[in-house]
Amino acid sequence: MTETDTYDVVVSFAEEQRSTVDEIVEACRQSGLTVLHGPDQTHEWWARKGAGDLPGARVLFFLPFVSEVDDFTSAMLRAVKDGDEHVLPVLIGQVPAELLHPHVNYLRTADQPPDELAEALSNRIEAAEAAGLRPAPASEVVTRAREATPAPAVPAGFSRYAEQEAAMRYLGAQFAAAVPKLAKRGLVGTVHAGDARIAVRVERAGDTIYALDIQRGGIGGDETLNFVVGRHDAGSVCSNGWARPVYAPGSDALELHDLSVLGGSTEHRVYSREELFTALWQRVDTATR
Repeated sequence: MTETDTYDVVVSFAEEQRSTVDEIVEACRQSGLTVLHGPDQTHEWWARKGAGDLPGARVLFFLPFVSEVDDFTSAMLRAVKDGDEHVLPVLIGQVPAELLHPHVNYLRTADQPPDELAEALSNRIEAAEAAGLRPAPASEVVTRAREATPAPAVPAGFSRYAEQEAAMRYLGAQFAAAVPKLAKRGLVGTVHAGDARIAVRVERAGDTIYALDIQRGGIGGDETLNFVVGRHDAGSVCSNGWARPVYAPGSDALELHDLSVLGGSTEHRVYSREELFTALWQRVDTATR
């Protein structure tokens, strides 16, 4: 194995799960998936290794098999709740509901035999690739998830949907105020701001040279903002990135998962509404020059 190798999934497991995991790994390989699975790469192994000692091979998904929750698996579950697309826990038995993201469809061994679980994983991989997710170094994926600090306690009155609505109104108003500035460069900018979609278009002599849609809901969950760059069929499912409202004391905050809307990054960054608009507008300005 080298740092240039790429796998569909890499596996982490507890010792008591070994036989179950071995069956699932074999089913995955039989279905054509590439799996990085070392017999000694247990949860404990992944938890104690330094970043430089972890595999540098690139992977699409890190699969921790979770039955009993310990510090390592809690960190992995927290990473998923924070929106890390590269971590995909496989649940064995019951896991406390408060540790799970309500909009993530977790893989569960109790629901499916190994061959069906392998098929479900293949479908998940296909969907992730279609959405623009690209493999990342396993060492970076695990280290990022392992070292993420717990989010601050969220007050009972915080609402992601109210924050989503406020962000849609703000972005729509800001784009509407900004596009007239394009006229100085011989361009025509239009904005249609509806309840569920903001459509930004930039034209030159009647030809669309840039298109950005901001949609309510998407691959990250129905409480997110989904960003689509370029014109597309109305019924198509695509994403160049998405942002989820997150709690930040004293301010509005949106955690951006940038697949390509701002250029693409494996790091998730938290923006205020103003910062996010500024970054999006800079992208429009650069792309239309």
